[in-house]
Amino acid sequence: MKITAIILAAGKGTRMKSSIPKVLHKIAGKEMISYVLDSVIKAGIKDIIIVAGSNFNEVKNFIKNKYKQNIKIIKQKPLSGTGHAVLTVIKSKIKIHPFVFILNGDVPLIQPITLRKIINMFTNTKCDGIIAVSKVKNPFGYGRIISDENNNIIKIVEEKDADILEKKIDIINGGLYFFKTSDLKENIIKIKKNLIKGEYYLTDLIEILSKKNKILKPFLIDEQQLKGVNDRHQLAEVEEINNKKNIEKHAKNGITIKDFNTVFIEDNVTIGKDTVIEPFTVIKGPAKIGPFCNIGPFTHIRPDTIIGKKCKIGNFVEIKKSKIGDNVHIAHLSYIGDAIIGSGTNIGAGTITANYDGKKKNRTIIGKNVYVGSDVVFVAPVKIEDNAVIGAGSVITENVPANSLAIARQRQINKKDWVIKRRNKR
Repeated sequence: MKITAIILAAGKGTRMKSSIPKVLHKIAGKEMISYVLDSVIKAGIKDIIIVAGSNFNEVKNFIKNKYKQNIKIIKQKPLSGTGHAVLTVIKSKIKIHPFVFILNGDVPLIQPITLRKIINMFTNTKCDGIIAVSKVKNPFGYGRIISDENNNIIKIVEEKDADILEKKIDIINGGLYFFKTSDLKENIIKIKKNLIKGEYYLTDLIEILSKKNKILKPFLIDEQQLKGVNDRHQLAEVEEINNKKNIEKHAKNGITIKDFNTVFIEDNVTIGKDTVIEPFTVIKGPAKIGPFCNIGPFTHIRPDTIIGKKCKIGNFVEIKKSKIGDNVHIAHLSYIGDAIIGSGTNIGAGTITANYDGKKKNRTIIGKNVYVGSDVVFVAPVKIEDNAVIGAGSVITENVPANSLAIARQRQINKKDWVIKRRNKR
């Protein structure tokens, strides 16, 4: 079955109150539209069209830089609603496969398996289209699904147009549609402009198809997968749902997470078995943590970090773009950035790799089995060889040979009876 996916991403996103296009806002370090695209690709759909609007250039550049697939992007002008967005695709010279999946770029939690199930249902059911729906406790604000006695969808009624009985319906439109391209091409032009909003609504197509005796079936999905993002509050809600999903995945894979409510783990993160994640820990991807580690509390692991096995990364430690060997202890109050640390090394409290010289980031290399005392600053670029010892309070600006002691601080002076003498002078 040849399918074209049309992803609607032309909305202005006014309620986001942002200069960043809505679909390029990030959820767990990943752009919103990427979640939709990745699900479509993983579902086996190779032909993809994105409809953009005033955000055309930003979306086009993002897709070009991130995806190798030949994803086509067209511009909707003017922005006259979802029906007009699909009509823009139909009127374009882009070839469309016999079947069409229509998705929204601001509904990021839809799963590839769900898309496959919809395709399978269409294949195994005598129908002309499928619409994703959800059963909710509070349907206020959503389009209601109106069905006949055979459970065929005959129309979608928006909240503002619903009567008293229709408002009691708790089955809502999920904004995810699977149609025959021939039906879409023939009937999309029949959608009339909404006189109040001045837009063409794709939902109006349902009643048009139904009156032509087209059979449209509902596909029930959990509400979370259909949750859209229109403002920052909804963005936070979706991020919370996504984070809970990530945490549950790691917990089921043998990782102990002490507090689901305060740990944040982004998508592209790998954690080894029997590692313990303490409360108030943030792990951003891409990152990899080995087995039998203890991370946190109050730890910040930033992108491009690799941590070996049996490591202790403790409270108020930040690690960025670094490779940490096995059995390394960085227990308290440290910043490790652009560094390589060998196995068996101990980093004392308050250690900092000063990696930025005002123009570029520089690397700190610390060998195996190095002992670093408390309150040490490594001024990069600098290399500490194996088995060295760094005295507490040192500012290290030069390389340290293997098996050497490095001390870079002023000698302590004790002035005997200084306090008494000073007091007597008053």
